Amino acid sequence: MEARYTEEMAFLHDLSCRAGAELTRRFGSDVRVRQKSDKTLVTDADLASEKVILDTLQQKKPKDKVYSEEAGLSSEDRTPGTSIWIVDPLDGTTNFANNYPFFCVSIGRGEFDKDGRIRLMAGAVHDPIRGKTYVTERGRGAWVNEKSIRVGPDRPPQDAFLVTGFAYQRGDNLRKDIEFFNAVAQTCQSIRRDGAAALDLALVAEGVYDGYWESGLRPWDLAAGALLVEEAGGIIRNFNNSTGARYDLEQGDIICGTPSVVQLISGLI
Repeated sequence: MEARYTEEMAFLHDLSCRAGAELTRRFGSDVRVRQKSDKTLVTDADLASEKVILDTLQQKKPKDKVYSEEAGLSSEDRTPGTSIWIVDPLDGTTNFANNYPFFCVSIGRGEFDKDGRIRLMAGAVHDPIRGKTYVTERGRGAWVNEKSIRVGPDRPPQDAFLVTGFAYQRGDNLRKDIEFFNAVAQTCQSIRRDGAAALDLALVAEGVYDGYWESGLRPWDLAAGALLVEEAGGIIRNFNNSTGARYDLEQGDIICGTPSVVQLISGLI
């Protein structure tokens, strides 16, 4: 890596790529798919990618905590200053299982504050299909394949290209999501629903999308991507906070992007 990549950024770049290789090796093949208790899917590829990540963290960062989608949380302890790695070995499992080429590896690192909240410190999102690796570290900006990236220029909401997602839910929650989607759609150029939150966030950081919103997410969906957007100059907020307080990934929701888009979506919520 070039000198502008720190040791941690280089570590994240390499680790996410090695995990991603497990996904590409299995993509398009007859992988075993099963449904978890929360109705989401898991495949052999999720577990193979996760093994690469967890084995490496156990070897290189044995004192750190880990919170992974498949393996769970290694410890409930929240000692201030302790690092926690927040891992999604395959974000976009439903896409992957259906041979739709939009999925990624997401690895974030946070530290516990005095109040027990997680402060995001570094992260990587690896897109194995396009061969793009997004890396960030707090105070170091956001990068893709060693090239600095920024969110797009602020433009009127009617010109905005947005992305969102719906959680695994039915009934009233789904109806409310669709009604809100309709409200936003009346004011912007276009909206996509891609099915991989971490990669959606990376594309906001890269300036492809002007903004993104979603609820019903988990920390591993958000950790790396949220910091990418922040370090790329974007705004990140929770649904219930438009006053500028620090973003809390454990609330499970996000509004992010350019100022006009964040203002629009926050106002509608």
